[in-house]
Amino acid sequence: MSPPSSRTGAKRPAATRTGAKRPAVQRTGAKNSRSRRQPKTAVPRAVLLQRLGIVTFVVAAAVALLLVPARGYMAQRHEISAHRAELTDLQRQNQELTLRRDRLDDPSEIQRIARRDYGLVLEGEESYSILPPASAGLVLPRAWPFGLVQEPLEQATLAP
Repeated sequence: MSPPSSRTGAKRPAATRTGAKRPAVQRTGAKNSRSRRQPKTAVPRAVLLQRLGIVTFVVAAAVALLLVPARGYMAQRHEISAHRAELTDLQRQNQELTLRRDRLDDPSEIQRIARRDYGLVLEGEESYSILPPASAGLVLPRAWPFGLVQEPLEQATLAP
């Protein structure tokens, strides 16, 4: 007996002999690949709107969470700049007062201020005050009670 050929005299398994289906073999042919492709299904509009709503909510929540600290940061920067300006002004005033204090330690400066502001003089000196010239006078309205007073006032100011 000759050996059975692989196709013709070979014994088939019992399942194939009885008419049972053989396991599917995947083929790489064009016909099979087209049939296996599933058509692209469009995402329903409701799902797109739901996703858009979720993204919008997440973005709004992130902005809200970042906005509060950002406002605080900007307020602190403004406050710091105001305090720096105030500090600079106080340092300038402190420097001016220090210079004035140093000047007032000098006895000649004290004497100059005493003469100018208080009219003080040293012993043996005389003090004279020169008054400014008299003003233009008192101007009263020409109504009844003032007309009686106007003439005596003019005579009083002109008399030596």
